[in-house]
Amino acid sequence: MFNSWDKTYRMYSWRVDLSHFGKAADYPGYFNRVITPVDIVTFENKFRTAIDDIGSFEIAGEVCFWKNYGNAHARNRVTQKLLAHLRDPVNWNRFVRAVKQVSSDPCYDNFVALRDACYQPREFATPITFLGFYKPTEYPMVDKHIANWWAVNRAKYGYEASPKFSQRNDGWIQTYTISQNKQNWNAYVAWRRFCREYAIRMANNCGLNWRVRDIEMAVWEAQKNDISLEVLPQTHERATSHNSG
Repeated sequence: MFNSWDKTYRMYSWRVDLSHFGKAADYPGYFNRVITPVDIVTFENKFRTAIDDIGSFEIAGEVCFWKNYGNAHARNRVTQKLLAHLRDPVNWNRFVRAVKQVSSDPCYDNFVALRDACYQPREFATPITFLGFYKPTEYPMVDKHIANWWAVNRAKYGYEASPKFSQRNDGWIQTYTISQNKQNWNAYVAWRRFCREYAIRMANNCGLNWRVRDIEMAVWEAQKNDISLEVLPQTHERATSHNSG
């Protein structure tokens, strides 16, 4: 029933060497390890602890570099810009509050506040990554691969009425206008709803305790490898207005 989901989840192999950050030496105790799939939960926990206990700002830079690792031309610049901003305790505290606020009340205005707290007014995927790291049981991440999958497959899973992400011709999520940003947020809300629904279906149909982020990882690999994912049956434990395709 869930063979393709299990297959793509096991394929997840995002490996990041944090020491490749160009200014790693400026942040002792950080940017000194390799993050593999088996390290993800520990990495998420470290970020969450820093937010909940108002710890040190450097962990946000590590998460930013991890997210942008595949973009060799921009990862150093984006990460250093964030670190330079969050080094100021006022900005770090604002960032902490913004992460907590949007996680407890996921509305567009709170997302904008998080984006501004990151000093990334034209970004979408990286601010969402902080949300996913803080509450991986509730919030998935997003990038061009997820956006591409969502555009093609959402109707198959009963989300045909939900919006697509606004994408450039090369697939990157575009954030040039307020209308694009609102469209992206509304698409993310629907994508998150799908991931939460499928985490529950995975538990009810397959007996697996998958997090929302685990659903996202399986979809990410499915899109990259052109693998079709099964539509899991709706069960009586889950009442939803969406059909099962």
